[in-house]
Amino acid sequence: MTHSDHAGTEVPPKVTGGLLLCGATIVLMFSILTLGGASEWFDYVSGVIFLSLASVLAYRGLQSLPKRWYAVKK
Repeated sequence: MTHSDHAGTEVPPKVTGGLLLCGATIVLMFSILTLGGASEWFDYVSGVIFLSLASVLAYRGLQSLPKRWYAVKK
């Protein structure tokens, strides 16, 4: 059983933003491949969903990097 105050291991601060940016890059490449070979309507919908997921991951990654850098420097 895990307690709410100690949920497990801690991830280093810089790793979280880097992993989110790497995930955004991978999903962006997948969306480009999906949109490039689209032939049906659901291919376009899937490409747009992947593109929006990549933008959310990139936003979260870029948002967490400066905040973490300032917290480490203090």
